[in-house]
Amino acid sequence: MSEKPIGYRNPPAETRWRQGVSGNPRGRPKRKPISLANIIIQFFNAPMEYREQGRAKTAPREELLFRKLIEEAITGSVPAAELILKLRTNARHFGSVNLNRLEITDWLPDYPGQTAEEKTHELADRRDADPTEWWANSGDLNP
Repeated sequence: MSEKPIGYRNPPAETRWRQGVSGNPRGRPKRKPISLANIIIQFFNAPMEYREQGRAKTAPREELLFRKLIEEAITGSVPAAELILKLRTNARHFGSVNLNRLEITDWLPDYPGQTAEEKTHELADRRDADPTEWWANSGDLNP
């Protein structure tokens, strides 16, 4: 009997990898590079514990840094006050720098009984329409 034993670390000959065939043909997936901006954003958005009036609270690091800067400005630090005023001006001028995702789930039909599929087809047909005509009619709720 030249039959080899089957068991732990001895799989049956039919189920073994063929000679020259890899068990992992694609190999290990490449790691996605992380940009420096994402690392900084993750750092500032990470929650951090702090104490306020004897109670433990958590807030993003960015908020805590801003609170500390305000405290320094109130106690008389001119550079801190100058930085806060610059940040305020920048925020008023540019608004939110975050990208917001807008998802419309229940949009209104143009006329009673219109289905979403009909609205989609009609919108696709109107893509070549004059934008001024489209905007002029967008304020009408009842055509």
